[in-house]
Amino acid sequence: MPKIFIVILLIFIIGCGSQNSDNIKKVKTITTIQEASGICYVPKTDTLFVVGDNGIVYEIDKNGLELQRKDLKLAKNDFEGIAYDKQLDLLYIAVEGVDNILVLDRDLNVIKEVNINRQDAKGRVILENKGDGLEGISVYGDKVYVSNQSFKMLPASDPSVLVELNSSWNDRASISRVIEHGYVDISGMAFYNETLYLISDTDNLLIKYDIANSKVISKKSISDIDSTLANLSLEGVAFDNDGYIYFAIDDKKDGKIVKYKYY
Repeated sequence: MPKIFIVILLIFIIGCGSQNSDNIKKVKTITTIQEASGICYVPKTDTLFVVGDNGIVYEIDKNGLELQRKDLKLAKNDFEGIAYDKQLDLLYIAVEGVDNILVLDRDLNVIKEVNINRQDAKGRVILENKGDGLEGISVYGDKVYVSNQSFKMLPASDPSVLVELNSSWNDRASISRVIEHGYVDISGMAFYNETLYLISDTDNLLIKYDIANSKVISKKSISDIDSTLANLSLEGVAFDNDGYIYFAIDDKKDGKIVKYKYY
């Protein structure tokens, strides 16, 4: 076999392998936000929206510059996740404890509050009153998904599952699908390139998940991505259009948003 052909073949093999390597390289901490518990990317403005456990919502640019912030001053303000619906140009915030969703415009005005039925169509208690509670939220197409942060599996009530909500909700949403992913303590979630990414805080994992076929594609230890993240509370994840991934880290003193290159 000619040497030139072998060289070309090796380059091709190496190149193909790197396309599926899911390498993640730290860029920097872009900002500090107290009790940062959720993050999402809005392509329309090319900015990030972040929520904290203290009821404050922020908009920042991709380098961490604060563009706006608002304390919503609600009695129930344990905000645990935020998502952007690009079809409706709206923001959704998952509120733990009351287990509902706040709907906001991009100027951070509250439009309405949506309550979620706690039982599915089979009568199973998926979201127990005063249970573990909502923790992550994401939007894919016209579907809204939330995660119940739990340490129990079905058939137990209040299990660790993803919940797909019916797409035509006004003041109340019903559960149209329950997805058993097999992991506990899902603290953040985001769609990227038609794939769902989940964070398991307790297991210290970033999980790639096929939502259509309800199966795990791969998983990666957060410690392998960055050893400094091993003992921190990762509460949110987001991807921008330039191939960067952002983690929201919840800490009362120095919560932060950390940026990585995903390739």
